[in-house]
Amino acid sequence: MKKYSFNRLILACALASSIVLAACSTHSSPGERPLAVVSILPQKSVVEAIAGEHFEVMVLVPEEGNHETYEPEARQLVNLSRALIYFENGLLGFEKSWLPGIAQSNPDMKIITLSEGIQLIQGHEIPHGDHTHEGGIDPHFWLSVSAVRTQAGHVATALKQLDPEHAPDYEKNYHQYMTHLDSLDQELQKILQGVSGSSFMILHPSLGYFARDYNLEQIAIEYEGKEPGLAYLRSLVDVAREKNIRTLFVSSQFSSKSAEVIARQINAELKPFNPTALNWEQSLLEVARDLAAAPKQVNP
Repeated sequence: MKKYSFNRLILACALASSIVLAACSTHSSPGERPLAVVSILPQKSVVEAIAGEHFEVMVLVPEEGNHETYEPEARQLVNLSRALIYFENGLLGFEKSWLPGIAQSNPDMKIITLSEGIQLIQGHEIPHGDHTHEGGIDPHFWLSVSAVRTQAGHVATALKQLDPEHAPDYEKNYHQYMTHLDSLDQELQKILQGVSGSSFMILHPSLGYFARDYNLEQIAIEYEGKEPGLAYLRSLVDVAREKNIRTLFVSSQFSSKSAEVIARQINAELKPFNPTALNWEQSLLEVARDLAAAPKQVNP
């Protein structure tokens, strides 16, 4: 509660400043496109695919930002004051801290929760109990083609209701995007067809939905959101050897020291993976290719 109250105080001060900035700004003009806002970059690509030319899409958390602790900048708050719609992930820490105050400052802004209707991964489903997101729910559903299909449906429905004049365009864009997602899914299935049922190791547990989609096992190095202790690190080395894991995925947003230790112990290669890249499709294709290219398990 104290943190939330403090954030509300910061928000109130920032919004007061934003009123002055907005009054002096020339960004509002008759020809300006309406503004839609998303929390993270991967979900920006989904909204842009459906909205086309009719909306400007602004993202709050930068590519290297932490979606749990991020604090919006003053200029972003200025823009939020004119946003018509906000597509929230619904499970991110910074949203829970900041969105109530943002919504209060712009009561006409429509808020759409993209996680609705998605079969979310609960804490007990995450290997090794390594996730600490509120409620034990994994929020990384943007890294799943099947979940993106659901998100695209939410976006299309909301935009058609908000802007009925361009509803035919949104409907057309939605169907084109769904066809594109079908092609992506087929490509991923083809790449991964030889590794179904296998395991992979990752520093931060962000590929749980991807693993579920393609019958893979994600083994996370993080333990309760932290670097693993010595005993747990040893157990991870044993698991990696047992499953002949030769590729470890690491992200620049998190310390990779523990992953480097494991990689040296099992002679594995560290592969970069950015869970919040704008081009989430290419990220998943690269992961799939890395898994398909990894040495196959050799029975003793």
